[in-house]
Amino acid sequence: MKTFKLTQTTAAILALSAGLAQAAPVSIWTANVNSTFDPLFIVATDGSPGGVAISNGNRTLRWGTDIGTGQSGLDITNSPISTNLTTNGPAVANISITHVNQPIQAPSLDRVNILSTLTLTPFLPALPGLPAVTLSFGVNFLETPNGGTGGFCADGAAVGSGGVNINGCADIFVLESNSLNFSFFYDTDGLGGDPSQEYFISFFEQFLGLNPLSAAACLAATGVAAPCLGFETPEGLNTTVNFAAVITTDEVVIRVPEPASLALLGLGLLGLGWSRRKQQKS
Repeated sequence: MKTFKLTQTTAAILALSAGLAQAAPVSIWTANVNSTFDPLFIVATDGSPGGVAISNGNRTLRWGTDIGTGQSGLDITNSPISTNLTTNGPAVANISITHVNQPIQAPSLDRVNILSTLTLTPFLPALPGLPAVTLSFGVNFLETPNGGTGGFCADGAAVGSGGVNINGCADIFVLESNSLNFSFFYDTDGLGGDPSQEYFISFFEQFLGLNPLSAAACLAATGVAAPCLGFETPEGLNTTVNFAAVITTDEVVIRVPEPASLALLGLGLLGLGWSRRKQQKS
């Protein structure tokens, strides 16, 4: 079974004191995000890393034998990127991932990890930044036969039935972790002042490119009969997924009447427990 694994966790989380006032919140943050593919965790369908080429500062993957229209691949763009996020304000765009989907011959990508390093620094008021955190989250990928099997594509739809399968069976991209509301703490007035303020950071896919996939698609791409989040890409086209971040002082609540309308992705920011408050001596 393919699993999601963090490469690094942060320091201990400072608890908030119930009933006490909190320090004035940070109004604006500068968020630096740097995402790359991990060259140590690239696996091709033949079980080795040799069938997938990595380049462009580890932000471009290409695979497959070109049969006249080019290779297939994945591209990370807008990375590294620095943006300002207003606390409790709108989501702000950051990195994008594009799947270049071309008809090819094997081998193809089977799975890869994406490394994402995040650094948050208070911009207003201007204060020292929090330690950078580098996390690893996995991608399962399935390059499907365009003609399907027995008249059906891996996602369970009939070959040529339209939508993502209009040009032949769509390829399937599955992210192994989805997340919202990962908390961190920041103390704007230092030791001896009010308790640290808790914040939550969440990541969204801006244009509904990521959705819960069908049970058949999840099983085909991951080998596990469990819900999964990802996207399918039409043959012969490029599909770009755009991410955005938001920072809040309360947890984000998403009310979704139907699972198919969910379109959220977290970039694996699990267990963020930052604070610039110094530990008190006992």
